Amino acid sequence: MTRIILSGALGKMGKAITTCVANRSDCEIVAGVDIANEECSFPVFKSFNEINIDADVIIDFSHPSVLADLLEFAKDKKIPAVIATTGLTDEQIESIKS
Repeated sequence: MTRIILSGALGKMGKAITTCVANRSDCEIVAGVDIANEECSFPVFKSFNEINIDADVIIDFSHPSVLADLLEFAKDKKIPAVIATTGLTDEQIESIKS
């Protein structure tokens, strides 16, 4: 089973991903990252620094300001990340590539 960390978990796209994953048996959301405070079926952290849960992938539908922490976490934990956040600068796009 694929274990997912969902960045931007409580936003519009995060909720859409949560609904999609709930109807699948081959993956699960094990943690989320969001600045909002809402009831959720998985633990939601304010930052990547707080996460102490193992995962296989990060799916990101958050905000460009989160990117640096997300990439640092992904690199440190050796977790691939699917970056779907829009509005990134050219410099941020280069940091994803590296």
